Amino acid sequence: MSQSFRVLLVEDDDSLRVCLDEFLASQGWTVHATGFGTEAVQMCRQQRFDFSILDFHLPGMTGLEVFQQIAAIRPLPAILMSGLATLADAAAAQRAGFFTFLRKPLDLDRLRQALQLLIQHHFGGPLQVFVDPQAGRPCPPAGRRPGRVPTHQPHPAPRRHPRPPSGLS
Repeated sequence: MSQSFRVLLVEDDDSLRVCLDEFLASQGWTVHATGFGTEAVQMCRQQRFDFSILDFHLPGMTGLEVFQQIAAIRPLPAILMSGLATLADAAAAQRAGFFTFLRKPLDLDRLRQALQLLIQHHFGGPLQVFVDPQAGRPCPPAGRRPGRVPTHQPHPAPRRHPRPPSGLS
């Protein structure tokens, strides 16, 4: 049986917010969604959440600033996501204490894996069994090793082949 969680979702893109809200609600979780960081902070003053999913670029403040203001009220695990953040932004998120950083466009399997690992790490027990909303049956856990989801996967540097010494061809 799946656990019930209270999730704070902060995403300013209306269509993505609706999709994520539906995905999280399909797991049997209670989702409180907003497109504004200030509203998210206010929501945290009024109710308790188990974890949050925050967009990096929000109107008026960043997801990092939202995370820090929420932590002053009550720390909670969080996933940060962005399609425009730099590597420095991702590193700052990791230093600030985000559980992980996901790049947009979001890959549903990566999000599912990050949520499974967050739940395992912060709430104990076995990995969460996710329900495929279209098929109405459990999805198998992601097939990667347990542990933190990497904050980014660097592209390998192009291989340089040494030039032959001059005069040789």
